[in-house]
Amino acid sequence: MALYYDLPVYRDTYKLILKIFECTKDFSKEYKYTLGQDMKRDALQLVRSIYRANKSKENNQRNANSKQAPAH
Repeated sequence: MALYYDLPVYRDTYKLILKIFECTKDFSKEYKYTLGQDMKRDALQLVRSIYRANKSKENNQRNANSKQAPAH
């Protein structure tokens, strides 16, 4: 199972987050604390979702492997 930070989707999302933080620092005050914050929050949620999905898949595989192990 790949570590979440080795996944291409995670790396691309992380690059997107860095770009969002870079771009939103130049937003006017009016947008920095509304639209800018929303964009940052949503991008960070993407990373959390990728982590959780990868973790869930890992747990499912572990459970499937333990069910297939012969009983002694």
